[in-house]
Amino acid sequence: MRWIALGLIFSACGLAGALLSRALQVRVRELEALLRLLSTLRTQMQFSRAPLEPMLSQACGQGQTPAFLPVCIAAMRAGAAFPAAWRESAAHGFGLRPEDRQLLLSLGELLGATDAEGQREGLLLHEELCRDLLEDARKRKESRGRSFFTLGILSGLTVVILFM
Repeated sequence: MRWIALGLIFSACGLAGALLSRALQVRVRELEALLRLLSTLRTQMQFSRAPLEPMLSQACGQGQTPAFLPVCIAAMRAGAAFPAAWRESAAHGFGLRPEDRQLLLSLGELLGATDAEGQREGLLLHEELCRDLLEDARKRKESRGRSFFTLGILSGLTVVILFM
């Protein structure tokens, strides 16, 4: 019975380290998807100037979009106005940090608020800000990702040794 408990403690510590490492990977993936979305929206505004909901739906249909976007589109199809649907879905974050969510919220205020040229310029600014956040997230993932996993395993081993 004691060995089972020690095995569970070891597994829990290892899993905690793996989850922390995974959270860093999810943030990088979400920011990469957001950067692709921004580029797609800017291109569509420049050439097609389609309404906002079809542009978002098309971007979502292409795959590899941020996790909040399908939630936003579903809320818009259910009758919610774009700004409210965007705010509600972006507030949950899906693996993003507060500064990432702040970028999403400012993007939601930009989309549909000005003419196409103003939105394109705003999207360029948001792309640069997203690139900066992505670079920071990649650095964090590289420096801390393996460390969290290793720390979880080592702390589990330490607890097992202490209780043996």
